[in-house]
Amino acid sequence: MGIGPSSKETTLHHFRDPLINKLYNDYDIDLMGVIVAGTPEVYDDKVFIAERIADIVSSFRVDGTIISIDSWGNSHIDFLTTIDRIRKKGCETVSLSFIGNQASFVLDIKDKGTIIDFNKNELGIETCVVGENTVGDLDALKAMEILKSKMKKRRNESIKNNILDIDSNSSRTIDKNLIIRSFNISEVKFGNETKIIKDTLYLNKSYEKKYIFDNEFIKSLDVSIINTCEHEINNNSIMDIIPIASKAHGNIGHGVTNLLTGVTVMLTGVEENGFQPSNIGSSEGILKNQIKLDQCGTPSKEDIIININVVLREGHGRTREGIIASNRLCDNIIQEVRDCLKSIDKNLCFKEEEYCSKNNLNSYKVLVVKLVPGLGCMYDTGVSPKEPGGFVGCRSVMNLGNMPIIISTNQYKDGFIKCMS
Repeated sequence: MGIGPSSKETTLHHFRDPLINKLYNDYDIDLMGVIVAGTPEVYDDKVFIAERIADIVSSFRVDGTIISIDSWGNSHIDFLTTIDRIRKKGCETVSLSFIGNQASFVLDIKDKGTIIDFNKNELGIETCVVGENTVGDLDALKAMEILKSKMKKRRNESIKNNILDIDSNSSRTIDKNLIIRSFNISEVKFGNETKIIKDTLYLNKSYEKKYIFDNEFIKSLDVSIINTCEHEINNNSIMDIIPIASKAHGNIGHGVTNLLTGVTVMLTGVEENGFQPSNIGSSEGILKNQIKLDQCGTPSKEDIIININVVLREGHGRTREGIIASNRLCDNIIQEVRDCLKSIDKNLCFKEEEYCSKNNLNSYKVLVVKLVPGLGCMYDTGVSPKEPGGFVGCRSVMNLGNMPIIISTNQYKDGFIKCMS
């Protein structure tokens, strides 16, 4: 057991994570950062990672922590052990996981705190519908408000016991130093080169000749354009949903990011023998039945979808090398668009968001813990890519030993995480 189609968080979901957005925009919360850690296979490693996460939480002296995981089964060992170790450090927690009727915990701990089940399927099961059982706005709001209530109760007790002194007039301004500019695309076409002209994106039609040559893992690929209301089509297993964003200035989490709206990339794959890359069920079928649109990690109903479909050589839909090769190939194609996006006319920008905030000095200090897949093949996650939500340059959490890393909120919001599951 690990991660299935309906509960996995895509790259797009990480890019616009509702939990991070709710905490980031709440005046009562000072979101100190995000801890990202993989979920290893060996039990001793699970305990070791959980204890390191708890050490980081303790060193920040936060008032509360929200722990979120998009996998279950054996990964619940990581989840519950992390909760246990953090709570033993004296920190309030609220946690989120898919549970339903299928994913009951494989172990138990005495003090679990509050755990929110974000199952949305009537039968309470993992399904093959991408985006059906993921954290949404209501789940995020619930987690935040419950945690605020817990922190408020603890703070009031500390004030009553003269442990904590509060100055209600003090405040501070934090400059987050990140600007995201949005540019809308209303039409996608094939052409002789990749380019953006006003609100039209042209894709290089020679993609296969350019990127497929003596590839050890991939036999062929196809790029198709799925327009609005054209979802009555067959799709292969959905491996990821990816935003198109590019750094115009600075590194991930800093400077200026240009983002295309109205268009999203969908990576799908199949082996040449027909096997569908998958973990707990595969998501191939009629697209409208296999993806829940308008979720944080899926395209909207109005989005144009660029479907990059790879045909893997026999056996490599089940190898880590094949999955990595698929993500790399997809990223090479997206990079052509990103390169155009870097120099796009600023006058075409319809929305510019500057991430800075003014927080009360006495706001609650909170950390978010994101437990991400880190087992291999379809259970891997990339961090710190060169481009938002990209593959090139990112490091596998497996190769990093699944060790927890602390990143700023802006780094997380700017596409620090790449789903490879």
